[in-house]
Amino acid sequence: MKKMTSQNFSWDDLKTVMAIGEHGNLSRAADALGINHSTLFRRLGAIETSLALALFLRRRTHYVPTKAGTALIALGHRIEEDIHYVLQNIEEDECGFSGEIRVTTSDALLQDYLNPLIASFSRVNPHITFQVSTGNESVNLFDGGADIAFRATRDIPEHLSGRKVGSAFWAVYGLREQWEKKQVNAMALTEHRWVSFHYAMSKLNAFLWIEKNIPEKNITFRGDSVLSVASAISSGIGIGLLPCMHGNQIDKLAQISPIVEGLGEDIWLLAHPDVRKSAKIREFMNHCSHYLAENRKRIFGQTC
Repeated sequence: MKKMTSQNFSWDDLKTVMAIGEHGNLSRAADALGINHSTLFRRLGAIETSLALALFLRRRTHYVPTKAGTALIALGHRIEEDIHYVLQNIEEDECGFSGEIRVTTSDALLQDYLNPLIASFSRVNPHITFQVSTGNESVNLFDGGADIAFRATRDIPEHLSGRKVGSAFWAVYGLREQWEKKQVNAMALTEHRWVSFHYAMSKLNAFLWIEKNIPEKNITFRGDSVLSVASAISSGIGIGLLPCMHGNQIDKLAQISPIVEGLGEDIWLLAHPDVRKSAKIREFMNHCSHYLAENRKRIFGQTC
């Protein structure tokens, strides 16, 4: 068998294979490449002969990539992405950081942590803008909707990389005017009126704890976010579980139990490895680390 080397294959060859893979037949691929059908037919034949590999299965109306063809198409996409990020980084090095960073997070983390962080970052990087989406459901970061996720989670998807920036511990909170001098074990509070989380948040550890330990008749309100639950507790609707980093910032509320074991989650700043190649993304993630080092006690506290 003929030994394959990089000399057998060029970037133009790779673009040819990618075009056929993308369009599925020679006519459309030839149009995309700006050549005629017969030229593309000969070019593909020469590539396959050079590599001693079949890259496509010929069907009556279309071409189907073989395993080798699929691998080369994937390689082409990776190279295109690398070229994009290298050129972007060169531009950023020459002109300074600019452009948009898209972030997905929860409403509570946005209020408690991310907004002050973005304000700090923007003072030294005024030409970078942010697009932030909030939601409390599990997010598939990289369907193209976000560059970075800022999330409290126990399970990090394998295809993502990131930094742990803190931990969120939970306790029971109630109105300060009613509970300021009281703090008892959470299990001693089960007969009080409770604020809980909506069933759409059923994977949340706090939701599961309440479902297990609090009688349904005592649950008077369900909210679909930490902010809505905190607002209900602040209005006197009932007591409820909150992350300490959020509950401790609300003047009307008092922490009325110690930390509830088993509810804590780590807070992560996550990005796809390809996205982290961007200089502005690396700059933002580095800024997050420095900001946290300077403000950890204020944001997270030492304990609840």
